[in-house]
Amino acid sequence: MAVHTALSPEAFTRVAEAYGLGAVREVTPIPQGSINTNHRLETDAGRFFMRHTTVRSADDLRFESALLAHLTEYHFPGPVLLTPRTGAPFLELEGGRVSVFRWLPGEELRHPHLTADHMESLGTELGKMHRDTQSFSGSRENPYGPETVRQWLVGLARHPDAELASVAQELERYLDKAEAVRQGLEPRGVIHADLFMDNVKWLADRVGAFFDFEMACREAYGLDVVITLNAWCFDGGQYLPELCRAFVRGYQDVRPLSAVERGNLFGHALFGAVRFTSSRIRDYHLSPLPADKLTKKDYRTYLNRARALAAMGPQGLFELLGL
Repeated sequence: MAVHTALSPEAFTRVAEAYGLGAVREVTPIPQGSINTNHRLETDAGRFFMRHTTVRSADDLRFESALLAHLTEYHFPGPVLLTPRTGAPFLELEGGRVSVFRWLPGEELRHPHLTADHMESLGTELGKMHRDTQSFSGSRENPYGPETVRQWLVGLARHPDAELASVAQELERYLDKAEAVRQGLEPRGVIHADLFMDNVKWLADRVGAFFDFEMACREAYGLDVVITLNAWCFDGGQYLPELCRAFVRGYQDVRPLSAVERGNLFGHALFGAVRFTSSRIRDYHLSPLPADKLTKKDYRTYLNRARALAAMGPQGLFELLGL
């Protein structure tokens, strides 16, 4: 959602015409995120979220479109993707592909305003998403699995910055540990894979919508659980037991975790912490974009999660989650 591609006023006019949105009144860049260029688009037809990507393939965007349509059929609270006059789920524009969504109402919540009730509701909605997509036939493999992350770390370990090289080597050890403890077949299906605080809208105390399904893929459900847990239940350098347990409780009210899933949670959680530490180094810390084009995220916040998990081990995580 950063501003990677400078789009001309004519480009926004073309988008509005292609989607039948009337005249463009105002365009506001949105500097959060890492790999796309996003804007808030005000037109005669209202307010919209416009995403321009030079990274996502046509197949990726078709998968996302089909998934959102499936979620709508199940009345799951998600974003509404608009279709241009061509009938395709995106518009080819300026060397990339544009997707346009209705602007979602609601607000984002962060610490210290998050409560156990919020987390239980969040867990419940994630469980519903996993349940409701079991009949979805679309397929997309995880583009950011262990092999990809290991390649990132091998490259970072050769970086001339000695601190980054040292961190990369530390993360490789954590990745080895995560892979070693994940064993046995476990249920797989469609996961969000990126359910951070800025990807959920709240209407008062209830979840208004999950959004930003770009990372969605077929993977182990448990990975989605702990990616979300890592994002929401860690603050001030530590995991917050009350929030962790409320989140897991809400999830299991809808979809109880099997024994093998519970056994693999630690490996997934540690992998997730390594994966997002690595991507934040690549996409934010090493990004050449200035602050007005990209809202930076400190990789050390996820490195702290990886270190905390490595220190507590599987049994410590079970105790933290009340399992």
